[in-house]
Amino acid sequence: EIGVRLVGSEMCIRDRDMQLQDLKSQLTLVFPVRIDCEERRENLRVVLRQLDGLGCRMLVLEADAVPALGEEAWPDGVEYTFVEDASKVFHRTRYINELLRMAGTEVVGVWDTDVLVGYAQIGEAVQRILEGCTIAYPYNGQFVMLSEQMSVHTRKKPDLEYLRSMRLNSFFGRRLFGGAYLVHRQRYFQCGGENERFIGWSPEDAERMHRVRILGHKVAWTQSGQLYHLYHPRGASSSYQSKDDADRLRRELVKICSMDKETLISYLLK
Repeated sequence: EIGVRLVGSEMCIRDRDMQLQDLKSQLTLVFPVRIDCEERRENLRVVLRQLDGLGCRMLVLEADAVPALGEEAWPDGVEYTFVEDASKVFHRTRYINELLRMAGTEVVGVWDTDVLVGYAQIGEAVQRILEGCTIAYPYNGQFVMLSEQMSVHTRKKPDLEYLRSMRLNSFFGRRLFGGAYLVHRQRYFQCGGENERFIGWSPEDAERMHRVRILGHKVAWTQSGQLYHLYHPRGASSSYQSKDDADRLRRELVKICSMDKETLISYLLK
């Protein structure tokens, strides 16, 4: 899929293989995980199988009271870590920062357990990072929520060409910035990395993008290509823990977005 041009098949294969090799050396993919339903487990299996064709190093970190994934038969490129964490709330931002430190490349992709994007989109996002962006999204901002029935079909056969041919509508009427994103690791840590004040389900995707822009760094989306989100039930990991928790997390988002660059730098230094 990457780098395929309308020329002889031998050159198409050579271009694709060369660009896949480049991605293998340039990119690490990381997956912070807490399994709260069987659908999430199945989704993760599908996503890892689909991305395994890139040949990139993939780091899966599961944080929970007991492991739900310890007996998985992982693809060759996957390195699995379990962290014992009995908290009822999954501190995802904390574990993303740990994964960013574990990654061995300057370009790191942070993936939800339930999202599919095309190889060419990932390649384009890596290129945006290498050209100077601090965050690049491997899709055009269109976030497609697949139905339960379509997700069952896609798990059996994750055919992105078929999904593209259906011209599915984005779930939201605006450009989104969650699900999957790539960062330049050094520049992102200069921006504070993940904001660990966001604990559990929260608006950290919006905060991340706005904070990086306020600090003068570049953010980009691919020119084309949607992101496809596989269905799962919305359990404890997919909603605010309480009204007070929701209010606190929203206040943190508004606080960050209302700061100028110098105020934000001082805030991050704390």
